[in-house]
Amino acid sequence: MVVTAYGERDAATSAITAAFDEIRRVDSLMSLHRADSDLSKLNATAAQQPVVVSPDLFLVISNALQIARETDGAFDPTVAPLTKLWGFLWKDHRLPTDSELVSVLPQVNYKLVALDPQHRAVHFKTNGVSLDLNAIAKGYAVDCAINKLRSLGISNAMVRAGGDLRVIGAPPGQSAWPIEIEDPIKRAKRRTLKLRDAALSTSGSYENYFVANGKRYSHILNPRTGQPVEGIASCSVIAPTCMESDAWATALFVLGPETALRDFGRRFPILFGLGTDDSQILWRQSSAGDAFPTLPSK
Repeated sequence: MVVTAYGERDAATSAITAAFDEIRRVDSLMSLHRADSDLSKLNATAAQQPVVVSPDLFLVISNALQIARETDGAFDPTVAPLTKLWGFLWKDHRLPTDSELVSVLPQVNYKLVALDPQHRAVHFKTNGVSLDLNAIAKGYAVDCAINKLRSLGISNAMVRAGGDLRVIGAPPGQSAWPIEIEDPIKRAKRRTLKLRDAALSTSGSYENYFVANGKRYSHILNPRTGQPVEGIASCSVIAPTCMESDAWATALFVLGPETALRDFGRRFPILFGLGTDDSQILWRQSSAGDAFPTLPSK
């Protein structure tokens, strides 16, 4: 996690500290790696009874379910049973059996989550359902950090969390922030674009994966099949907020370039990096992708 802010030294330092506090606050609410997080507590009891949650958690779950509806489940926050089955949660990777996948898949369905906006409550309609907000909560944490910086008078800043970032304003003497998009096959051929007052997220299969029997398995799972997505190296999305770019980068990665570019290419700037048999990357971008630099086909 990196926070960069420009301003008077003491004010900027104080604002950066407050931004990190916001990131830690969101983590305490939504991390599956913490037994005491609000999300972990929700997962433990929401099948038995509706659970009243914090405004932040309710907002993120609501947005996750909205994107699930828009993508017909390609993005699905109930993917937690699959994440655990494949061992991606605690890095204890394993190949699940067909029978294990068959038993878990019925628990992965965003329609099994009921929201009560009036009481800010969440209820799971059956046992075995649990939420994994990893593909949206990190972006939300970035947004909260940016909002905190703004509230403290910072107008030029960048907050980056792995493949998710959001910028406001620009560095001194520049009109926008220069941002590099990672080269999925690590040939030191990163792409650079200019970004101002926007968020950018990249979902990729090249960082979090394991190899079994000579085959690589990515952490980005298709909630409808239970299998890792294949043939896609990366998907980058630009959006107004990082919560949006974070979730949509994963959603569109799962949908794949044909459906993603056809159905959402006018809504978001989208850039796909597609793996080829000769260890090259074929780049494809949306009609709204003018924000990305012109890229060669390989």
